[in-house]
Amino acid sequence: MKKWRDILKVIVDEILFCAKNNLALQGSTEVIGEQNSGIFLNLIELISYYYPLVAEHVASVKAKKTTTSYFSLRIQNELIELLGQKVRNEILSNVREAKYYSVLFDCTPDASHKEQMTQIMSTSLRKPVQLRKALWTSLNLTKKLERANCRGQGYDNGANMSGKYNGVQAHIHSLNEFARFVPCAAHTLNLVGVHAAEVSPLMITFFGKVQAIFNFFSSLQIGFV
Repeated sequence: MKKWRDILKVIVDEILFCAKNNLALQGSTEVIGEQNSGIFLNLIELISYYYPLVAEHVASVKAKKTTTSYFSLRIQNELIELLGQKVRNEILSNVREAKYYSVLFDCTPDASHKEQMTQIMSTSLRKPVQLRKALWTSLNLTKKLERANCRGQGYDNGANMSGKYNGVQAHIHSLNEFARFVPCAAHTLNLVGVHAAEVSPLMITFFGKVQAIFNFFSSLQIGFV
């Protein structure tokens, strides 16, 4: 049992290293030792050069002497999910300790042009006093916090989010009058630039062409933008 615990510890530490450095784990094959097997399996091999226990395990996997490797994509994803849950629990603990918090949302398209929404919690820890911003993509965490302790909300300037009467901020404010809405400064500045450019026909033509070029490349299956 100690052997498997030690091997799992190496695997968990490796996943944490990849996550910390924003490295993709998976390659085009799950077979360790093959070309294009990905960073995860390549790091396992590198560690095996200096760690006899891992070297013995890798040799057994390559020789097919064992059917248990803990190198599969399923195991990687399960460990990532467990580590993610640990991070979420830590974020919840920090927010509850600070009591009051603000919530922000932002979206960005992925390679398939599907909008991916990110939720950001902003709070202030008491020991020592410092502003903390925690980021996650699971909305379920908000359900575990006291809605009455929300003191701020921030989104872009889209009518569906910032609308005075039917926007998200209006609905939240109707439930908690202390959840003040602060619009995104960058989006606001962008709107100022858009309206300012409308006074010049040349500027309208220029930015119209830039927008057309962006729309063309962003609509391609292979992401150029």
